[in-house]
Amino acid sequence: MTSENISGTSYADSSTCGPPNFHVRSLPDGTEFQVSRHVIETCEVFRNMFACCDHGVGDNDKPRPQEAVLHLDETEHALATLFRLIQEPPEPPPTENPDGARPRFKLHAGSIIPFPVLPSMLHLADKYGLPETIICSLHLHVQANASINPLPVYAYATAHNLPKIAAEASAHLLHPPLSSYTKEDIQLIPTVTAYHELLRLHEYRKYKLRDILLNEDIFPHGYGTCPVHKQWATQLWEQKRVYLATQIEAATDIAGEMRDLAAQLSSCPLCQKALTAAVDMLQYKCRRVARTVDYVPQGYWLDAI
Repeated sequence: MTSENISGTSYADSSTCGPPNFHVRSLPDGTEFQVSRHVIETCEVFRNMFACCDHGVGDNDKPRPQEAVLHLDETEHALATLFRLIQEPPEPPPTENPDGARPRFKLHAGSIIPFPVLPSMLHLADKYGLPETIICSLHLHVQANASINPLPVYAYATAHNLPKIAAEASAHLLHPPLSSYTKEDIQLIPTVTAYHELLRLHEYRKYKLRDILLNEDIFPHGYGTCPVHKQWATQLWEQKRVYLATQIEAATDIAGEMRDLAAQLSSCPLCQKALTAAVDMLQYKCRRVARTVDYVPQGYWLDAI
């Protein structure tokens, strides 16, 4: 549901809720929308307004006109968006694992509301008290955008107290390093605390990945040792990991990097087997390292490195 698909015409559906019996006019633009009271009463603000008006009309009052006009200080585009949200609530984005605690979204064309239009939709939804189901659906669309626009989504989520969405976005901010962002990019992050949480995630991962790498041997405790190439294979492993330890960033695939030694050890089945086992162990241990801001231990401080 994008702004291009929103029309500035009537939003009443006579087949389900009767003909338009209420007019809303945009003060800035003068555009008038014909709407059905039945439809917009699903919105808390309009519902309360009608309740107050109905309560204030007594038996001796003059009858009101069949149609009334409400003037709102909203642009034509904002009102069109609001009424579309009310009449055609967006469906949640499709997921590959509907029962999963952390949804994996299907990023098909047209299935996800583009992030640039979501903040204004959520602002209108909050301002006019739209049903919680609509707000939850919009939040899921924000979360689905985390892999596409991670920094803007992280900034929005931290500014609006949406920790789950912020955590999801942080998983997609491991690369590139924070130092590579421009000043303008970093200024999107609304608070020092939000930036600090990202910094802690990056530094924690670098610290843990480095520790895992430097404590994993190709022949751990002599297991799987090749009697012919032990010294040579150990030297290759040591040289590679010591150099790699100085280059680690938050998104470094240390298992993949160490697997590159396979070409040099391809002539020996024992060395190959030992390398595969060591790399698999690296991969297993690295998968357990926090990838989101909410999983960084609270007791971890940057000076730990």
